Amino acid sequence: MNDDQILTALRKAVLDVAPQLEGKLDHITLDSSIDGLGLDSVATMEMVGSLEDQVNVVFPDEELAKVTHLSHLATLMRGQRI
Repeated sequence: MNDDQILTALRKAVLDVAPQLEGKLDHITLDSSIDGLGLDSVATMEMVGSLEDQVNVVFPDEELAKVTHLSHLATLMRGQRI
């Protein structure tokens, strides 16, 4: 997956759990922090689940514990470790 495809998938995953953010995600980049999305912890985990479904991969819990930025999720989506 290239960066544009990953950002599209990330935006879709966020909107799956927080549709009220429609139109407010155009500014996000892979350098954006997870906290900057404005999701609570439950919504964040639901967003991760949506990403896992989109790429048909289960991210290892030990890797998810390291995630602080969207670039970390991109790394996991590419099947790599952080």
